[in-house]
Amino acid sequence: MNIKAKHIITQSIRIFLMVFWLYVSVDKLLELDAFHAALQRQPLATFLTDLLYWLLPLTELLLGLLFIGRYRHYAYLLSAILLFSFSVFIALGLVGFYPNRPCGCASVFSRLSWSWHLVVNLILLILSILGWYLTGPTSPMHKEEQHGKENAKDPLLSIVLLVPLYHFLMVVRKRFPEKFALFPAWAGIALNYDT
Repeated sequence: MNIKAKHIITQSIRIFLMVFWLYVSVDKLLELDAFHAALQRQPLATFLTDLLYWLLPLTELLLGLLFIGRYRHYAYLLSAILLFSFSVFIALGLVGFYPNRPCGCASVFSRLSWSWHLVVNLILLILSILGWYLTGPTSPMHKEEQHGKENAKDPLLSIVLLVPLYHFLMVVRKRFPEKFALFPAWAGIALNYDT
């Protein structure tokens, strides 16, 4: 498989997982009461239910945002850990470990049976592990990506930071042309030129 195909696969997995985690977290945050009620129906201790009430949606939101920045490798690892935990919880419910089968928490999986819920979680777990492998230091793509990009910054992060800074500086420059002029004697000339 060539480098371009591996890059497309890696980016597709990253975008899919990012959208998935952001959607799941925002869905829980928008419907906090319903999420809390669903957590209370799970076979969990009360203190764990109250802890997961805020911790789980915020962790999922942070995870989705981690896929945007340069910490993608850690995002894949955290995604795999969460999905593994969820898969074990669902598998224990399927084999009858709990007195009552747990109910679904997210609207994404509300219409799936528990068997299909487990299948979807396992597919997402495999994608997380594959993404982690393809972005890690031992991956086949890591050497090709690092060869010539030794100190490259994340372009999306640069754009997110530099565009507002640029606009702020342009507003300040137009509002106070004499104070922020490179050559104060030319401030009037620059002002006439800009209009």
